[in-house]
Amino acid sequence: MLKMMLVDDEKTVLQGISHILNKYCPNYEVISMVQSAAEALIILQDVCVDVVITDVKMPDMDGIELTKQIRMLYPQTEVVVLSGYDDFEFVRQTMKNGAYDYLLKPCHYQSILDILRKLEEGIMQRDKKAAISDEQEWFEKYADYDNLKMAVVSVQGFTDSGFMEHLKQELKKGNMPKEYVECIAVDHHYVILFQHSLDVSAARQRFYGYRQSLLQRGYSTNWAVADCHRGTARLKQTFDFCVEMIDFLQFNETTIVLDVEMYQKYVDQQKTQHFSHYFSSETLGKYLLNGDFEKLSHYLETKWSQLSHRDSIWDPKLLKNEAVKEVLYLEHQLMDHGLQPICGEFTDYIEKINLLPTSRALLDWLKNMIMNIVTNLLVEGPTPQYIHVVKKYIETHYMEDLCLKTVSDTVFLNPWYFSTQFKKYMNVTFSEYLNQVRVRMAKQFLRQRDLKVYQVAEMVGFQDAAYFSTVFKNVENMSPKDFQKTVS
Repeated sequence: MLKMMLVDDEKTVLQGISHILNKYCPNYEVISMVQSAAEALIILQDVCVDVVITDVKMPDMDGIELTKQIRMLYPQTEVVVLSGYDDFEFVRQTMKNGAYDYLLKPCHYQSILDILRKLEEGIMQRDKKAAISDEQEWFEKYADYDNLKMAVVSVQGFTDSGFMEHLKQELKKGNMPKEYVECIAVDHHYVILFQHSLDVSAARQRFYGYRQSLLQRGYSTNWAVADCHRGTARLKQTFDFCVEMIDFLQFNETTIVLDVEMYQKYVDQQKTQHFSHYFSSETLGKYLLNGDFEKLSHYLETKWSQLSHRDSIWDPKLLKNEAVKEVLYLEHQLMDHGLQPICGEFTDYIEKINLLPTSRALLDWLKNMIMNIVTNLLVEGPTPQYIHVVKKYIETHYMEDLCLKTVSDTVFLNPWYFSTQFKKYMNVTFSEYLNQVRVRMAKQFLRQRDLKVYQVAEMVGFQDAAYFSTVFKNVENMSPKDFQKTVS
């Protein structure tokens, strides 16, 4: 996320750029909008921004001098200048003074987005290199410490600048001051190094107390604790493993203090509980290709209920790998039968699934994917497959107490949407079609002389014989009794 300042002596320009950013880049934050260079420099003394977008021609101090001042005082802040078509010399001077790029007025929104995204990528690469350098420095500094332990802390949600101070205050409690070595912020994590002769699991209770105290201050944290071994490479391996444990906690939305022994137990438990027990692409593909939405609905409801009541937690790597495998297998089944890819186009499912932050988000995505297949992909000729499925369902369940919601649920559609689509493709309403099917079946039963009209009415799903007679007459232009006479 980029933090930005906008500088232009024309208020309408500021409002226009702000509107573009709010509409197309909601994750970018405009910290301040000012109408003079002097005001911008005053605000920059108190706030940190990633980029300043400034006009090149302004009274008092122009964009050339402002760019020079910003790059000299705040070298981590990039500058993008705005100019008209006749301002090339001004642009040349600002680029010479360190501007990142320029935009021509009037600015097309795509030009602004292209520059900012390129700039954001550059800042991320720069910060990543700086973080790697900082990591290597402290790895080397503490590589030869004996009995060194590591705790990695991650804060859920927004972290303000005061968290590190609160964390250090907690570390002053109990015996920790005697054992405390260092507390370092590393790539959105906080690393605590301490020397302790006991097994690392003995420190878990102490860290649990710190976690509870931080929670009272409004910080929800995840903790991973591990032994360190001598050597720079070993220390880095310990850090990476602690981050893996943190990712495990965040993926399962579980807030505990986790050590290596506990983590290994969870991972071993996962090895015996395969995701395919709950999401079998082979079973789903069979129901989808057969148009058997009743069995598909029952299967999904049963399996998702089992998942929601599942006590154990998931190994993120294993779950995501199995999910990718099942999704790809399902897609291949559908495509082998001439259907489009699941999402309507070829998709990098590995990337998509790896970006899902929690197990709940992954399961929701899978459920929506199945619904997407049902509603959008299974098309047979000009009429969607779900219409054929509903027709089949009505013809086998006409004698039951059917309603619009019951039938729309079998194909995972909203009742109102289903009703409009049914009328669109069938040229009759759902109720009219249901009555047509019931009357057609009633005619078969009425051919049997020993059946009374009220008995036939019940057999085809009508609770009221008089209403049945009314519907029958509207469809066939004669009463059930008269029809029975014609076939006697």
